[in-house]
Amino acid sequence: MPPWFETTLAIFAAIAAVFFFGKYRETAAALHEAERMKHKLSKDLDRYRDVPQLRALRDGLVGERKLPEDDDGHAHLLIRDSGRKLVHVTVQKTASPVAGDEKIHYQSGGEQQLLQELE
Repeated sequence: MPPWFETTLAIFAAIAAVFFFGKYRETAAALHEAERMKHKLSKDLDRYRDVPQLRALRDGLVGERKLPEDDDGHAHLLIRDSGRKLVHVTVQKTASPVAGDEKIHYQSGGEQQLLQELE
């Protein structure tokens, strides 16, 4: 084999290696980004998956929807915590509507506290 042919093959092999490793790094970066987005979207999906459950909880607590009650008047419900595990909650509820600009206070540690709306 002539030396110029061996040199040409070596140059083409080097160029092919550069393109191969460049494409490999690009693909690895794309896969890493896809995993990161999948994890982020999965967390977003978990948050949005809880929305109907939270609406049902809100409606049950304010009396727009009937929660199962026992003989003592305690309401019972099953909800999922942040770890997606079921939790049994027992509630003794008293719901009353609030006038437009009325301030609601509660007693905590012997002091009057202003109740803020849950956001």
